[in-house]
Amino acid sequence: MDYQRQARLSGNNPILAWLADPVVKVPDTARPMLYACALSAPSVVVMAALTGISIGVAAALRTGQPIFWLVFAAELILLTLRLEALRQARHAYRAGARPTIERSMRLSLGWCALQGLSAFVITRTGDVVLMTLATAFVLGLVAPICARNYAMPRMATLMMILCDLPLKIGLAMSREPLLWLLLPMTVPLFIGVCALLGNFGRILANSLEAAEHNRHLAGHDPLTGLVNRHGLNEVLARFDDRSIEPVALVCIDLDGFKPVNDRYGHAAGDAVLVEVAQRLRQASPDQAFIARLGGDEFMVAVRHLPPEAAAALAERIRETLSSPPYRIAPDMVAPVTASVGYACLPEDAASVDQLRHHADAALYASKRTGRAFRYEDSLGRIDDAA
Repeated sequence: MDYQRQARLSGNNPILAWLADPVVKVPDTARPMLYACALSAPSVVVMAALTGISIGVAAALRTGQPIFWLVFAAELILLTLRLEALRQARHAYRAGARPTIERSMRLSLGWCALQGLSAFVITRTGDVVLMTLATAFVLGLVAPICARNYAMPRMATLMMILCDLPLKIGLAMSREPLLWLLLPMTVPLFIGVCALLGNFGRILANSLEAAEHNRHLAGHDPLTGLVNRHGLNEVLARFDDRSIEPVALVCIDLDGFKPVNDRYGHAAGDAVLVEVAQRLRQASPDQAFIARLGGDEFMVAVRHLPPEAAAALAERIRETLSSPPYRIAPDMVAPVTASVGYACLPEDAASVDQLRHHADAALYASKRTGRAFRYEDSLGRIDDAA
């Protein structure tokens, strides 16, 4: 699976949403990667379609029945539509978007239904050669269908039913009575396939859960639960420097925190840091990315926040973190305060990297005055934001 590619459901069709459900419990953040399976492996789509076309042409030439030429035409149309859907998905990936999968799902189900119809019609011809080819082709579809759609077991099961059941019904309706055994034999086949898909699903769920846990640990501070430096770098990397949307970056440094550690121990310091994180969540907008960079350094990034609102946010953060004092014991408080500097994109910087540098410069100016400061321009002139 290409974990760089993600897809989505539009949510307009509850039946397709039910079919696309992975059945097993997986993290919500992993679902877009699972949905992308429906848009993967175009070579499998092409090779399966070419095989179906070959059998259709062979049946048309061998029997002379016009219906097989109609099947041939339908195969070409469906192949064209499926390749176009995959092409549009690739275009969406290049544009940084998540394509929807409903169209691809409908086309896949339509193609499987066509294979089932073609196999049924072939069985009605009584031609042993064509019946053998159709049976081998349909049975050969089980592996690629499971491999391409294992993340959507309901979808895979329905696709196999659409391909296989019409063939079995057609064979059972032939002149050979023993072929009726094929119908009850279908039951253990599908039970086995469902069990296989279930095993794949459980393995997939465990892998995704472990990956999500590791991803969370890699991007979050274990003490405060805030995003860490690595996680913030990933967030900021998604900000488009060329975008005209405003971005505010607030740098925060605690004043008087080191004496807490030195005098009362690291447990008391950790308690202060946990409360700082709680106060930051209270003071920041819901859409803010709040990070602990390490030690007593924090940063808040907010998109779509103009400079005037950023000034109010920076001062609110400074006041919230500076008062009241932090209680580290029933009869003991720590008078920790905060210095706050901020910068805005695009007003104060031409890129996200420059924005971080300028917000940090504003922080040091704040330490000299005890008030929130903004870095106003590229020349380094810093004015009081209050």
